[in-house]
Amino acid sequence: MGAGTVSSPNTNRLLVFLPPKRALAEGGGRGSFSPATVASYGPFDASQLSGAVGDAPLSLLPKAASVDLLFDVADVFTAQVEAPRIADSKLRQALPSLIEERLLAEAADCHFAFAIEGPGTGASPAPMLQVAVAAIDRTTLMRALDAAAQAGLRVRSASSALYSIPAPSGEVLSVRLDRGRGFARTAEHSGFAFDLESEAPAPLALAVQQLRIKRIQAYGGDASSLVHHAAQLGVEVVDLKRPFDAASTSAAVNLLQGRFAVGGRLGLPTLTALADSRLVRPAAAWAAVWLVILVAGANAYRWKLESEASALRDSMQTAFRSAFPSDAFIDPVLQTRRHLRDLRARVGQASPDDFTVLNAQAAQLLDAAPVGSLSGLEYRDAALVLKFKPGIASDPSLKNNLRAQALQQGLALRFETDNTARLAPSEP
Repeated sequence: MGAGTVSSPNTNRLLVFLPPKRALAEGGGRGSFSPATVASYGPFDASQLSGAVGDAPLSLLPKAASVDLLFDVADVFTAQVEAPRIADSKLRQALPSLIEERLLAEAADCHFAFAIEGPGTGASPAPMLQVAVAAIDRTTLMRALDAAAQAGLRVRSASSALYSIPAPSGEVLSVRLDRGRGFARTAEHSGFAFDLESEAPAPLALAVQQLRIKRIQAYGGDASSLVHHAAQLGVEVVDLKRPFDAASTSAAVNLLQGRFAVGGRLGLPTLTALADSRLVRPAAAWAAVWLVILVAGANAYRWKLESEASALRDSMQTAFRSAFPSDAFIDPVLQTRRHLRDLRARVGQASPDDFTVLNAQAAQLLDAAPVGSLSGLEYRDAALVLKFKPGIASDPSLKNNLRAQALQQGLALRFETDNTARLAPSEP
């Protein structure tokens, strides 16, 4: 059945073989998955093929209760490794370091999934686990899920196409060939992809020799083309005339884990599908209305605060001019303090920031410091600058004690980076 000619009744599950990532950019393509991407498909129920297979754009695939996306074998790294027996969350974080040397891509760009197979077989004294691992480029997975959501597909799982055929058993190897491309499954969680050519594929011939294969089971629409290479491969090639083995998908490592889990993405579809949803548009309109109201309210509140600040500045200026009519209005707080200090001096009262007052308080403060801590002091800008000897002011416990004592005396003590400290009355 060709693309654009889909006519199939509803089914429970649909297996969708996505094209390899490299093929998307060939022939003037968009270079990424979209609802128009043509994929091979096969509906099945209860692990058995239940309908016609064919090729169709994602948007024209038969309706199904759930869809299993299968990525090209070359686009998904799969392997089985031994890992420590730790919590799943910590194991997920450790996966990149376990297989980083075997990846062809940067581990930081990949999404990792795993399935625990059972206890390990190594001789390590620590308990180990056999873990099946799958890794895929994060952007590739996101774009595929986004395209499926736009096409209205209910994606239940995503994995490597490797799991659509059985693992090797005895001297029998399974391969799948379709649309000029094939792949072989050489172990439970490993395999390789190859292109169909006029001669027997070299990677397949090498696998036959290494695994001592006597028989090849061929799946897919191009399985018959491999029969002609049986003599070159030196094995029996059987065309099973089946597109895939549905029962083998039960061993697949589902890539939809972590942030991509069906229930782990906050139960939400992809962003593009959400934006296209008719149910979201009314909510978006109301959100825009509330945003306008919020902005208007924030501006009104800002105007109110600015009015109150202006009124407070006016009252301060009026009070200052009435008390000191001959002074220019520059810094009313500082100017008022200066006048109060002068007034106290006229009546014989010392100001809190006078040198004599600060010097007496500094002497009381330094009772908590080691003898001979100071190398000098200086009075400037109504504050006393204490100059400590090198190494004294770097003691955290001494600094904390001096700050606490200064606070009790109504002083503010601020240490600088040049072994000095500024002592001044606390702000009222």
